[in-house]
Amino acid sequence: LAKLAKRGEKFDIVILDPPSSSVGKKKKRWSVRNDMDELVALAAPLVKKGGLLWTTTNSASLTPIKFARSCERGFSQAGCSAKLERIQPMPHDFPTIGPQNVKNIVWRLK
Repeated sequence: LAKLAKRGEKFDIVILDPPSSSVGKKKKRWSVRNDMDELVALAAPLVKKGGLLWTTTNSASLTPIKFARSCERGFSQAGCSAKLERIQPMPHDFPTIGPQNVKNIVWRLK
C-alpha cells in the first residue's frame, strides 16, 4: 500500500478484507482488533475523493462498533475525512445461527 501511495495511485474503491490475525515475514503478529487502524491509514490515501473504502472482518471477538471506531482512528491517522456510507449485512443465502461474525462497513471519502 505504501508503494502505491508513493506512486500517487488513486482508486474509486479499495477493499480491505484482512485475516483476523496473522504472523508476518518479520514474525510480527498482526490482528484486526489491534491493527486495523494502521491498515485503514495506509489504504485511505489511495481512495479518490468521493470514492469508497470497503472494510470487512469476520473476527468474532470484535463488535461492529469497535471495528468502526478502529477504522475511524485510521482515517484520523491518515488525515483523511470519511463518512459512513453503508453497513452491509450478509446476503440471505448466507445463513447464520446467532449474531453474524462478519462485519462489512463501507466508507465514502470526503
